[in-house]
Amino acid sequence: MQEGGGPQTGRLVGWLSAAGAPEMIGARIEQTLGEVAADQVAEDPWCVLEVPGVAPQAADALARVVLGRTQPDDPRRTRALIGWLLRRAAARGSTVQGADVIADALNKADVADATGAVADAIEHGTALAFAEPVSLSAEADEDEMEEFERLDALDDDDPAAMLTSGRTLLALERWAFAEQSAAEAAQRLAATPEAVDAKEGASLGDALTAAAAENGLTLVTGASATELAALATAFPNALLASPAPGGVRTLTAAGTDVCDARVLVTDPQRIAAADVVILADAQLIDIELGAALLEAVHDGAHVVMAGDPATCAPAGPGLLFRDLLEVDGPEFGGKLPRVELKRRPTGPLSALADSVRHGGLPPQELLQGTDERSVREVVIVPVRESGEAVHRAVQLVADSIPRAIGVSGGQVQVVAPSAEGAAGTFALNSALKQRLNPGQGVCRGFDEGDRVIVGTPLAAHGLLRGETGTVSRAEASGLTVVFDPPLGEVELEPHEAESLRHAWALTVAEAQGGRWPAVVAAFDAESAPTLTRATVLGAITLATSHLSVVHGAGRALAEAVENMPDRERRTRLRHALKD
Repeated sequence: MQEGGGPQTGRLVGWLSAAGAPEMIGARIEQTLGEVAADQVAEDPWCVLEVPGVAPQAADALARVVLGRTQPDDPRRTRALIGWLLRRAAARGSTVQGADVIADALNKADVADATGAVADAIEHGTALAFAEPVSLSAEADEDEMEEFERLDALDDDDPAAMLTSGRTLLALERWAFAEQSAAEAAQRLAATPEAVDAKEGASLGDALTAAAAENGLTLVTGASATELAALATAFPNALLASPAPGGVRTLTAAGTDVCDARVLVTDPQRIAAADVVILADAQLIDIELGAALLEAVHDGAHVVMAGDPATCAPAGPGLLFRDLLEVDGPEFGGKLPRVELKRRPTGPLSALADSVRHGGLPPQELLQGTDERSVREVVIVPVRESGEAVHRAVQLVADSIPRAIGVSGGQVQVVAPSAEGAAGTFALNSALKQRLNPGQGVCRGFDEGDRVIVGTPLAAHGLLRGETGTVSRAEASGLTVVFDPPLGEVELEPHEAESLRHAWALTVAEAQGGRWPAVVAAFDAESAPTLTRATVLGAITLATSHLSVVHGAGRALAEAVENMPDRERRTRLRHALKD
């Protein structure tokens, strides 16, 4: 922080220094809480838990400085802790958290009366509470009936116990309202479809187009970019969008107009003017974006949500597409209309994806292929440690794959489960730059010819996180980047170039929606604990012709595919749809 920032800043700096906090935290606190940050901290020092990166232990230390003492059950502390716990859960994808989990965390934070703390947080609006419905299956046996009756009677026997029960769901207002809004919009659209005509010459004979024309909300799995592009061109007043830059590029290559759903949502009037809205890569739409998109669609319009629920979940909280697919209760009128486009495997690559999707790895013989082309579709490259994984990945991109299947290194995308680690994308990009485009990094580490990705949005240029491109000019005074279609050339100042990262290697999540002729997936031992079936499938489905798996994860890869569909997220959209 700069010195001489006035009394407010001076007080805050003094407290933070006494609490042993880094000086830079002060700027972050003022950015989050505003100009009166010091006054807010004086009244409630635990309010700093709203600041990204501040942990409860740091807030407690600050409270001891500001107040002279701290009590674990101070309601200001317990409310802030509950809010912090729910924000942490949201960062991991969950829109709600069981009250039992919150109570357990409060106990570990030395809160003596977790039940009272939860009741106080609900009373003061820090958290909203919902009862998770208990229902019987159509084939309920005697044991299930008894368990249902026991759970149903719990709140009657001990209402206070429900405050810390796993059946009580706590949520922040932001996510609760988003799920409620999405539920209401889905119900409205499903109930109000109006007749829509296809363009002259377009046929309503195929299942996808017919379903889109008939239903207000249709869920689609298995559709290719080409099929979705054709669907968009079949109707005179249709919008096609994807929430992923890779998806926008893939759909653009399929020959149709497409927009980024993150940009589209800022223009609700444009959404409201469309009679057919097609949302591709729907599994990547988080609950807040999804609610805003669905709310903007006019009564009588037709929405098609197309995606792959078995691959990566959204970066933000919620599971909009998966939750809508799982709705089948009579309270909602049964299942939402859906179209499942199935395809038989045509070679080792599609056979591998099909096997992983169903929770297993195929026998090695199935990946070997029967002709010269298919023999090269899937290659497993075993490695013993992370350094070897990086070395082999670079070798595959620069030499082996271009020589074997006749594509350039620029048509090969490397992916890894995470950015960090000895074989994460940071390490991979460093090695790939040295081999593919060595240079001095004349502008913030970048040279002409570097592949880049936007890591931090650049609003002044309309660039969102995840956009990729190639540096066409690099000088100390700035960069020129030619971003991938449908974007174009952008001039960046040196300080703006700090928002970029190298992109020869992307995380699996960053690459979603994209398609490349060849993909190298690096799974080393260090990344093994993070693997899920969704991550593995998300990497496989990026490749259209060739996949090389640099495999150092051992048995963990198979175990993830067999036993870990994805990291658990807890949501209540399915319950909201039945309210």
